[in-house]
Amino acid sequence: MPNQYLLDNAWSDGRARLDAVEEFLDPGTIALMERRGVGAGWTCLELGAGGGSIAKWLSSRVGATGRVLATDLDTRHLVDLVGLANVEILRHDIVAEPLREAEFDLVHARLVLEHLRERDEVLRKLVRALKPGGWLLLESVDYASAIAISERGAQEHTYSQAARLRAFEARGVDANYGRRLPRALREIGLVDIGNEGRVFVMEGGSPGARWFELSMRQLRGWLVGEGGMLDSEVDRMLELFADPGWAAFSPIIVACWGRVKGG
Repeated sequence: MPNQYLLDNAWSDGRARLDAVEEFLDPGTIALMERRGVGAGWTCLELGAGGGSIAKWLSSRVGATGRVLATDLDTRHLVDLVGLANVEILRHDIVAEPLREAEFDLVHARLVLEHLRERDEVLRKLVRALKPGGWLLLESVDYASAIAISERGAQEHTYSQAARLRAFEARGVDANYGRRLPRALREIGLVDIGNEGRVFVMEGGSPGARWFELSMRQLRGWLVGEGGMLDSEVDRMLELFADPGWAAFSPIIVACWGRVKGG
């Protein structure tokens, strides 16, 4: 069965959802890239570039002697990158289309591979795209931590989370892919492998809660129906995501990195 990406950038509020993700996760992603030593002259691939914030940061970091390739299935939200001399924007299907080999000092993907049934093949493709000594940096979710921590809305959150995970599983999304990254990078032959997990308290109205709210709005059609949620139950969760009295732990945002030998 082919992938059907559940969080399509073409959705009417797709830009708002990407804004929430960027506000929520960019500081941690940038810190990880700084620790990898990203600097002037690097050639970088930002896979699934989304709203373009990380590609734009990479552009400023690698400077005039570096280059950034920003790819996505749908590049409509990468308008802020247009005109940056060291950035190339490419509409690209990482599953079906080739990728330049031995080209990049850094390949980064955030919240991408868990959505791909062909994630193992894509991982090998990303490693082949790295120069000797190049870094692969992946960030994926693991829902082990995503529990309610407020009394308000606790039951609703638990129920809706189970419905979300069932929808993910039915469509090939690995909602616990983060925990598999360290072994995957070891088995593919990378060295200097490390990892960390970031968990946030998402209070109603926070960037994390807005991410969940907008994702649920976009997923409504998959969540409501026979064996799933009622429209009224979705509406209740949307209210809670905006309620400062509601809180839950985020999924673990697992980051894992490794380097190709040589260089």
